[in-house]
Amino acid sequence: MQAQKKPRADSKLKNLPEEAQEALWSLMHPTDREIPAATLEGAAVFCEMEFGFAPALSSLSEWHSWFSLARRMSAAAERAAQVRLELAKDSSITPDDLERIAQTVFTAETLEGGDIKSYVALAKLNLQRRSLELDTRKLAILEAKAAQADQAKDILTQKLSPEEQNRRLREILK
Repeated sequence: MQAQKKPRADSKLKNLPEEAQEALWSLMHPTDREIPAATLEGAAVFCEMEFGFAPALSSLSEWHSWFSLARRMSAAAERAAQVRLELAKDSSITPDDLERIAQTVFTAETLEGGDIKSYVALAKLNLQRRSLELDTRKLAILEAKAAQADQAKDILTQKLSPEEQNRRLREILK
């Protein structure tokens, strides 16, 4: 599982192997309700015993937030991929539809996880994508209008009767 950006090289906790980070996370978030969750102090002792260094409590707290976000983002991406795979079985859904639905699932998961910064970034990307789609449509319309104008100009340069010229112009400018 990777966070949004690569951790600093001097961050011992963030650069632990994924299995070690999962073990530390599990210590702080046991799945068995009978086992109490480790405090930051307990997690620091665990790190010293298991990994050979005792991180500052502030470093552990910062790592906890970072790893929590990484887990949520990974889970959201996984659920979006599952939705994409499931919907791909329906031949009536286009690839663009699949991508939009998967993006919606990912965005909803991100927002549900409380990651407002990522949600805002995704919303901005969505707006940029929509703006690009509108610009593409505008360009297509402008190109079509330019082609019509070129055809009309060609008709006006031809030696045609006024009636024939009007008829052909109406055909082009429909």
